[in-house]
Amino acid sequence: MPGVPIATSRTGTVRLLFEDDRYLAVSKPPGLLVHRTPLDAHEPENLRDLLRDHTTGRIDPVHRLDKPTSGVILFGKDPAAIDACKRQFEARETEKAYLAVVRGFVHHAGCIAKPLPKGMTGVPKVARTSYQPIGQCELSYAVSRYPSARVSLVDCAPHTGRYHQIRLHFRHFRHPVIGDSQHGDKRQNRAFAAHTGTPGLLLHARRFSFAHPDGGQLILTAEVPPRWEGIEAATGWSFSDLGEDAGHHAPPQRGELR
Repeated sequence: MPGVPIATSRTGTVRLLFEDDRYLAVSKPPGLLVHRTPLDAHEPENLRDLLRDHTTGRIDPVHRLDKPTSGVILFGKDPAAIDACKRQFEARETEKAYLAVVRGFVHHAGCIAKPLPKGMTGVPKVARTSYQPIGQCELSYAVSRYPSARVSLVDCAPHTGRYHQIRLHFRHFRHPVIGDSQHGDKRQNRAFAAHTGTPGLLLHARRFSFAHPDGGQLILTAEVPPRWEGIEAATGWSFSDLGEDAGHHAPPQRGELR
């Protein structure tokens, strides 16, 4: 059943979104690694190891989700299922949507097209992120020379999968994601966290969909983590209609190959 807690980490609860014999999808809390990595060798836990108590078979993540980012993450249970999803990523046939709280007022929808490397280093390649503002708020605390702080809630859709793509694109756009300690505005980060009681990166993977290899479309959504309640109280925004914990395997359309 979607939304049921199936594991607990020191940073929050892991909630089930969907499971069948090919895939396991969960909502990851912020601050939790997806899997072990030499870059964070000191971390005592990671999501894949926590899920070992839920499932006994093989599970491997089919896409990335940064440690501080919350939301939908998908694991494959067999090589064919993993490869089927990865091929769709490479062909840009999947659909992803993120919520981000960013500095300043974003007034219009658009698309950021700035080349980025695939990893931390390398030759920049094509990278595109569409965005749609869905909320704005002016908060009554001073930052730097300004007497108040302006922030926006933005729905983002990355069309490519570069390293820290949304975070780097919004820095380039001069609207860095609030709470981004690497690419953001540190003074704004500290002030926003103090005002709302919500520290950390405010980036949430709210939706992911792709073609299930057994036919039909798998649509996964995740509600924002509990710590975003402080943002609702401070801004007046409502997150209840922006996604709930759910996983839906839509049946194949007539004529679709299984």
